[in-house]
Amino acid sequence: MEAGSVSRRLQEITRDMAKALDMLPLGLLAVSKEVVDHMQLVRIHVRSIPERDEEESNLVRELEEAVARLERKDEGAPPDVKRLRDLFLCLGLDSLSKCRDEIKKLQYQILLQAGTDAAPYAVDRIRSLIGLVIHVKSIVFKREEKEVEDDDFELVPCSPSFRAAAVSGWGSATSRLVGKDKDDSYWNVPEELKCPISLDLMRDPVIVESGHTYDCASISEWLDSGHSTCRLSGQKLPRQPPLISNYAIRSLVSQWCDRHNVPFHLNNAAGVGDDAIKVTAAFLVGKLATGSQQVQTQAAYELRLLAKRRTEIRQCIAEAGAIPFLVPLLSSTSDSRAQENAVTALLNLSINDNNKSLIMATSGAVDAIVEVVQNGGTMAARENAAALIFSLSVVADYKVTIGAKPSAIPALVALLREGNCRGKKNAATALYNLSVYKSNKDAVLKAGVLGMLLNIVVERRDEEKESATAIDDALALLSLLAGCAEGLEEILSSEKPVIPSLINLISVASDRGKENAIAVLTAMCHSGGEAMVGRLAESIIPFLQMVASTGSSRLKRKAASLLKILTARPTQYPTANG
Repeated sequence: MEAGSVSRRLQEITRDMAKALDMLPLGLLAVSKEVVDHMQLVRIHVRSIPERDEEESNLVRELEEAVARLERKDEGAPPDVKRLRDLFLCLGLDSLSKCRDEIKKLQYQILLQAGTDAAPYAVDRIRSLIGLVIHVKSIVFKREEKEVEDDDFELVPCSPSFRAAAVSGWGSATSRLVGKDKDDSYWNVPEELKCPISLDLMRDPVIVESGHTYDCASISEWLDSGHSTCRLSGQKLPRQPPLISNYAIRSLVSQWCDRHNVPFHLNNAAGVGDDAIKVTAAFLVGKLATGSQQVQTQAAYELRLLAKRRTEIRQCIAEAGAIPFLVPLLSSTSDSRAQENAVTALLNLSINDNNKSLIMATSGAVDAIVEVVQNGGTMAARENAAALIFSLSVVADYKVTIGAKPSAIPALVALLREGNCRGKKNAATALYNLSVYKSNKDAVLKAGVLGMLLNIVVERRDEEKESATAIDDALALLSLLAGCAEGLEEILSSEKPVIPSLINLISVASDRGKENAIAVLTAMCHSGGEAMVGRLAESIIPFLQMVASTGSSRLKRKAASLLKILTARPTQYPTANG
């Protein structure tokens, strides 16, 4: 239904791109022929974006007419039943069960529209479509009603009957839950979606005063049985504690159920929107602001989980004021879990570009993040702090700000030296992002990172997948540093067999590793000029020829580009000055 507006917007964007590309003076720019060739391909592609499919346009037009006729049915113009059946067959909605599924999906679309600029119009339009599907379900497919009437019982997660049926394996309803092949997906429920009391999927998640989330039925039963404390933390609760609906977790449970074919009734889906998520976020932020250390730790954990998912939720958490309260937890020395939860929550929030600027603008945030990289209480906290620096440094100005912190680059270099495979990977990617800015590249070289990168590349362990990933990221950073005279000089003065190791990687590494190894050698040729080209040409050409004939298209292009440099006439050799 939205394809028309999307198509028009796409056409506008591609026309703008085509104009911009036509104006781009490629002949005056210092770019390689490979880049020029790519730009020519892009020019061709942006002119060949197809117009909207005519059959699809006709289908949308028929749908709109059917909705209009249905809304005018009291005026004597109801939609034709046969025509509706044909229309729904074209949409793939050819049974009662498929119509029911479509209604659920449309209801969920109303939830997703909450808080968007087009919400009022979109919600009205979706409700009209729901009305049409309900009409078709009851009128066109009414003969199927009797067939499914006796099999309309559904068990609900977290009810005793659900657990009993799942254990005993009886009944057609259980078959729908676990699948004909006894799929184990229900038993693989993510821990964050399980009730800590029942250890079952939460159907109605609520937050108690301590910041912990439980299924409403389970925590109510716990409190009604005479308990007056939080089951997990032991914190004393008020006599009649408020149970705040955790709509964000509820939405995640619904999505998980939909993916794994587990029944879940999202009551009043149309009413669960942006306001409900704001209530949840505000409640947790309040606990961050006023709660005890234990409550703050749990609230940060809940925010960490929520921020892991949807853009709208991340936006609501930031608007509720979470970031200024998460930053102080980064300096927590008494509770390493609080520090880890806070830095991971900030990492998840930073996925939104607006949140990047909020984090950078928070007093002391960058210094605290760097401190966690350097001296975090757990390795996971240090890894995620490095990943957070990578996420923030995507913005050009923030590369400068972060690189200007005296401890930032040394902290990342220390993690590159001391961390596990994931820590090395995150440190390498963060350093790569920072090194795009020249002053940071000089600081990275002065911090002694090249020696560590060469250790990772030369002393690799091919049998470990995570180690291979760390090698790929180390090579990417090495390709940046090898492109300057200081970096090349340090590589060539190393006692390690760097060039043989790079050549070997072209044969045995992953495609990404091969690309990065070629990138390192290409950078060495550009910074080393004729002497470097002559040194590499004899030993590396056979390996490049093999990759150029058998690798992926991207790998072939990179190999061909380096072959062109190595086989050029001496007067065509690149030099350190370009």
